[in-house]
Amino acid sequence: MSRADTLPETSSRTEAASAAEADVEARPAATIGTAPRTRPRAGWLRGLRVASDLAVALLAVPLAYWFRFHVFPHYIPGGEPPDPQRYAIATPIVALTLVAVFAFMDVYRWRRGVEFINELFSVVRAMLVVAVVVLAEIGTYRDLTFTYSRLTAVYWLVAATVLILLARYGLRLFQERMRVRGNAVDRTLVVGSSAAADLVIQRIRMFPDYGYQLIGAVADDLELGGSVAGVDVVGRTDHLRQVIGEHGIDQVFIASPSLSHDRVLELVEGCRDLPVEFRIVPSMLEIMTSRITSDQLDGIPLLQFRRSLDMSSSQAALKRVFDVVVGGLGLLVLLPVLALIALLIRLTSTGPVLLRQTRVGVGERNFEMFKFRSMKQDAEAETGPVWAAAEDGRRTWVGRVLRRFSLDELPQLWNIVRGDMSLVGPRPERPVFVRQFKSSYHGYGDRHRVRPGLTGWAQVNDLRGHTPIEERLIYDLYYIENWSLAFDLKIILITLFRVFTHKNAY
Repeated sequence: MSRADTLPETSSRTEAASAAEADVEARPAATIGTAPRTRPRAGWLRGLRVASDLAVALLAVPLAYWFRFHVFPHYIPGGEPPDPQRYAIATPIVALTLVAVFAFMDVYRWRRGVEFINELFSVVRAMLVVAVVVLAEIGTYRDLTFTYSRLTAVYWLVAATVLILLARYGLRLFQERMRVRGNAVDRTLVVGSSAAADLVIQRIRMFPDYGYQLIGAVADDLELGGSVAGVDVVGRTDHLRQVIGEHGIDQVFIASPSLSHDRVLELVEGCRDLPVEFRIVPSMLEIMTSRITSDQLDGIPLLQFRRSLDMSSSQAALKRVFDVVVGGLGLLVLLPVLALIALLIRLTSTGPVLLRQTRVGVGERNFEMFKFRSMKQDAEAETGPVWAAAEDGRRTWVGRVLRRFSLDELPQLWNIVRGDMSLVGPRPERPVFVRQFKSSYHGYGDRHRVRPGLTGWAQVNDLRGHTPIEERLIYDLYYIENWSLAFDLKIILITLFRVFTHKNAY
């Protein structure tokens, strides 16, 4: 799964199978607690964040005062800097205000695997509220001989925001190092042998900084000693309680769509007195039924099933304007880079610079997608349409570099400006693959309810290349059902960071 932020979480027991929280900053799964237990690691990390935020807020006041009255003293009422003692008195008040607002807005909630970009958004949102509260405090302060500088308050807000983000990033690095070394990790068991179980295991291995230590798998359709994605099968669901006790399990991921809700609840209830947490990866049907919303008819509660993407005409227009503006500016800014890449392709191999491929877009309408040619001319003359492989001999040496950093996709900015594509959305496939996947994977056609994207939720989670279609489809449908402009911005920012670390870019 955020690089799974974690998966969307709910905190209930028997009700958790029917209630799933739809959180844009999270991934598709639910959490069920069993026996009451304390999480000292979570409390310790939360306390460390509170302490660092408090320290930063205190430090930012003298920095803002110094910057306002000594570095850039543009205009000082009375001609002299105010008494610093006044600001020293106010320092603990604004610092406690910041911590109180952060606590009220749930900034200190401990969530495993949350991307730093999510934490950045969370801090910035909270700081906007802090700004309103602090400026209100300044406005309500009454003293006939003294008034706090609002410009100093603005400098404080900027300094505190930057320093808090730097401190959070440092804490994140420290925490990740601890987890990679095996400290503060949860011993983890995966239930199931399906593609969902493979995906969970893959993600846990790919990101050890999440703090999950794979102990084994439980599967009814495999023999003991067998394996699921390289993880040993250590038992069957009938003996789940015994397996948890013997191996000291802290977390159980249930990733088996074949298990009925009643069976899942039975497994959870059978372990409710154990200090273990359950996380449930939803099936494809449960992902699709996130379209259900509540309604009422004269007091009668109803469930309404949305038949299409829940995007208003104004939201669609906003997304399109965003695509055109960013795509157009991207073409202008990157024009020298595009020209250089075109020259390198022309000088190093025979054939056209641009490759034009028919892809399937919104409404299953075909369009012509542009890419820089990264393979030898007529690379598919003998094989027909096939996906690229990790050690694909058809690539040119320039093409290997282009594909490694996704630079071959840059001409699609023109597709975005034309309206064929969007900056963010499911990646477009060729018609031959779409026909194949639609007949094999239920819900695949729903990907074409939106414009295909230059990047997408599946791609930033490294689901590209020869990764299973079922796994990509889960992420594509999740994006479609939870679209927002903020979600698009998040994916774009993650893409800019991930372009250097993608493991399946070839």
